[in-house]
Amino acid sequence: MRISADRGMTIVSTLAVAAIVSAVCLLRPGATFLLPPCPLHALTGLYCPGCGSTRMLYHLVRGELGMAFRDNPLSFMTLPVVLYGLVRQWLQPNSGVFTRIHPGWIVAFGAIVIAFAVARNIPAKPFCRLAPGGECRAALVQVR
Repeated sequence: MRISADRGMTIVSTLAVAAIVSAVCLLRPGATFLLPPCPLHALTGLYCPGCGSTRMLYHLVRGELGMAFRDNPLSFMTLPVVLYGLVRQWLQPNSGVFTRIHPGWIVAFGAIVIAFAVARNIPAKPFCRLAPGGECRAALVQVR
């Protein structure tokens, strides 16, 4: 039996989401090698657009919505769209929700992700509130 590309993408995506949610239910981010810190942040000190996403899921599965939003607002707001796409793919297998997104939406989302990545690394209020945990980094903002 051959699986279509859309169905394969649905299965892989669902398994990936289930594995990540299971991991954050059982493990605390940063406390184990299975949920390591962001390599970009570890090497450069800069926050990537995904920094804080694991902690965001950790707080989300525990019902701590405010903490989840503080760790990664972009992922927090994007997650319902991703889950909607997965549910729609399971309910309407041939709808091609993952493969039929207008290129303009992809470009717009890419621009939002880039703007978010730049803004969360600006060490001044209100931008530093976009960093994981919503904290301003004192190391970069030194007043003499």
